[in-house]
Amino acid sequence: MSAKFQLSVCPHDTAKHMVEWFYFNTYLQRRLGHGIHFEPQDNFNAEREAVLAGGYHLVYANPFSACAFIQELGFIPIAKVAGLYDETLLISRQGEGLPEGRPIRVASASDKLIVHTLGLSVLENLGIHREYCEFKLVGNHMKAAHAVLKHDTDLAFVFNETWHSMSDTSRQEFNMVAESSDGIAFHCFCISPEWAERKEEIRQTLVAMNDDTKGKAILDSLDFHQGLEALSEDAMDTLQALLVYYNTLHLE
Repeated sequence: MSAKFQLSVCPHDTAKHMVEWFYFNTYLQRRLGHGIHFEPQDNFNAEREAVLAGGYHLVYANPFSACAFIQELGFIPIAKVAGLYDETLLISRQGEGLPEGRPIRVASASDKLIVHTLGLSVLENLGIHREYCEFKLVGNHMKAAHAVLKHDTDLAFVFNETWHSMSDTSRQEFNMVAESSDGIAFHCFCISPEWAERKEEIRQTLVAMNDDTKGKAILDSLDFHQGLEALSEDAMDTLQALLVYYNTLHLE
């Protein structure tokens, strides 16, 4: 079985389940009947740039990357994990309020992840203008939380999955100021335009994993316990509009 096609997976997911994604790729190759090369990346930007450079046919992408692949390369969203959404929590140190008389310092993993964009919307809803904030980009979500504990920043944007993976003792060191709850951002499977004619076949192959013993076992091993659900081609439109809105503000 020759490796003619390529799969890319968000590094956040391969960091947690490296081996399981290889099992997923093997399963998919057998169901589709041809080789698919999978080489995990350990960096968000490197993974995104590799896909944007071309040659990939199927991706499991974080929301920010998915929007870039759709807009720049014409990728098509086809499926997502049921009931799973990317949200942002705005946290501070326990017992401490916002500073007065100086800019508010906010830690964020990266301004190239949807957690940052959703965080901006949370600040806006609180009446905190981002022009009055100083953002410190620290590389990952846990480092953003640690920046608050180390008094490097006053607030932090934290991915909801990262927050829920922390121990109760760790979470007690923080105050959750606010959180997004729009349900518009999610990791998703997208296919390249070269595979557009096979979108229904591939979408159904993914969704059918829910009812296949081996497929369900793989989904469970990836913590996709509610299975996969089909997406329409306009599923990311609201999120893309949000990104355009904040990018426009940034340019003003």
